[in-house]
Order: sequence, then C-alpha cells, then structure tokens
Amino acid sequence: MTNPDAIAAGSNDNRRVLHVEIGPLNQENERHVRVRRGGRAVKTRDETSATTLDAISRLLSERNLSLLKLIKDRKPRSVAELARLSGRPKASLTLTLRRLQKFGIVAFRDVDGRRKVPSVVCDQLMLEVSIDQVEHSTLKAAE
Repeated sequence: MTNPDAIAAGSNDNRRVLHVEIGPLNQENERHVRVRRGGRAVKTRDETSATTLDAISRLLSERNLSLLKLIKDRKPRSVAELARLSGRPKASLTLTLRRLQKFGIVAFRDVDGRRKVPSVVCDQLMLEVSIDQVEHSTLKAAE
C-alpha cells in the first residue's frame, strides 16, 4: 500500500498527485477551490469555484472516475473517439471534460488545429476540506 505522506513529499513512487483544497463558502455561496501539484499551483482555465461540496462529489462520481481511467488506459486521439469508447453522447461528454479541465484534472492538446486530445494530468486526487470552515447553518438545511 502506498504511503500518502511519501507521495506528498515527492517519493520515488512517480505518481502524479493533484491536491484540491476546498475553501469555505463565500458571500456568493460558492467555495473557492485551489488546485496544486507538488506544492505548486496548477493553472486552471478560470478562477475555479464550486457552489457546493455535492457539486464536487458529482464531478468525481464513479462514472466520471471510470471515464478518467478510460482516458488514461486507452489514450483516445479525440473527444469523438472517447465518446465512442465510453458510449456517452459527445455533447454531454464535452461538458463533463470541460468541468474536469476547470478543476485541473483533465488537459487538452490541440492536434491539426481542430481535434482536441484529452489527457488526465494526475494519477491520484487528494481532496482537502477543513471541518472548521463548515457553517453550522448548513446542518439545519440538511435536516
């Protein structure tokens, strides 16, 4: 079994770990999300935020984790090929891939000026949420 502390410290494991730090709710009821790899911030497409922890959970659903594994294993040469491999409609697949890109989990490489080749930029995700930053008011809403 791999030691998470050894991975974070940059051991010889060669696994690419993406740290996703989820901040407290702000005035717009969004959580700021900071993504970093190996101590360095990862460039994400826009300033990344999520409305709820549930939205992040949906993004990292079993279905989407299977999609990430499919990308890593089969290395599709386009989004259209990935749609065929996954059995997902290309339009909804593109939206999912853009959300994963927004969080720094997926990257695209342009080929031939039009085709986008998706790739997964990490082998492991580590989510960090501070319990101290959760508001008590969310408990009443959940009851």
